[in-house]
This record gives sequence, C-alpha cells and structure tokens, in this order.
Amino acid sequence: MNDLAFRSAGELATAIAAKEVSSVELLDCYLTRLEQFDPRVNAIVARDEENARAAAREADRAVSRGEALGPLHG
Repeated sequence: MNDLAFRSAGELATAIAAKEVSSVELLDCYLTRLEQFDPRVNAIVARDEENARAAAREADRAVSRGEALGPLHG
C-alpha cells in the first residue's frame, strides 16, 4: 500500500517542497488508484492524463528552480 494516498494535502505539499516525492510520482500514485477504484465508483467523467503529466512536470521544474510554492503546488 502506498501511504502517499493517505497523507493530507499539507503533508504532500511539504513532501514535494522537501523533494521527498515529486509531483510526477504523486500523479502516478493517484492514477494507479484511479485505475483500481474508478471502475467500481465511476467518479471520473473525463481524464486528461497528458495535460496532468505536463502540469506535474512543470511543477517539478518549479521546485527545482526554488520557486515559491503555493499551498496546492504539485
């Protein structure tokens, strides 16, 4: 079980800022959970993994540049 999925948003933001986890890794975690659970709960109407990956890569680049991160960064 991946404990990332059970951390709070604040904990995840702190982990991203500390480079303990990347935005891309976090996205992969949640996409895996989506594949696992969405067929049963049917909660997702539309998926845009391409743009989500692009946004995650850009968020990781911002961390690498040392840019100030907002509370929902990543």
